[in-house]
Amino acid sequence: MNYTVTEHKVTIGADDFIRRYRDVERIRTFCEQCPSYGKVWSCPPFDFDPRDVSDGFKTVTIMATTIEFDEQTRAACKTAEQASATGREAMEQVWKTLLPRLYEMERNTPGSRCFTFRCSLCPEGCTRPEGKPCRHPDKMRHSLESVGFDLVTMTRDLLGINLEWSADGSLPKHITLVTALFTP
Repeated sequence: MNYTVTEHKVTIGADDFIRRYRDVERIRTFCEQCPSYGKVWSCPPFDFDPRDVSDGFKTVTIMATTIEFDEQTRAACKTAEQASATGREAMEQVWKTLLPRLYEMERNTPGSRCFTFRCSLCPEGCTRPEGKPCRHPDKMRHSLESVGFDLVTMTRDLLGINLEWSADGSLPKHITLVTALFTP
């Protein structure tokens, strides 16, 4: 598997960002269609207002990490299962280096909060389906979409990136992991 990783970053005022890209009710309807809905602590439904975790900040730095697959890798994926496995493997490899960097950025800026691509703290599985509390509430972070942000419009407007999905089961040309750091 061959791919290249490109990082894009932009900083915007938090009030402007929230006004332009947060629509909790509309985005929740997309979340409800996801298999993780209600099954992991980092995804809705929540027992709190998702606006509370993103309000009160001064700036937002959006980071998009794009994994672009070469044609040989894409052509090698003959089935939807192969394409899905290849995409997941690449995302996992990139995520292993990206997540620690996000936590470090948050630690280095007191009062900040990072928003991750997804929670991956419990390889044995999330405790939510068992009705148990989160094992790592101090480390678990939400994704931007889980708290109501429109990633498609935001990445297009702010970074010039069109998010891709595969409608036919093939491996897309690129996969983009969108994260953020909200700062006081």
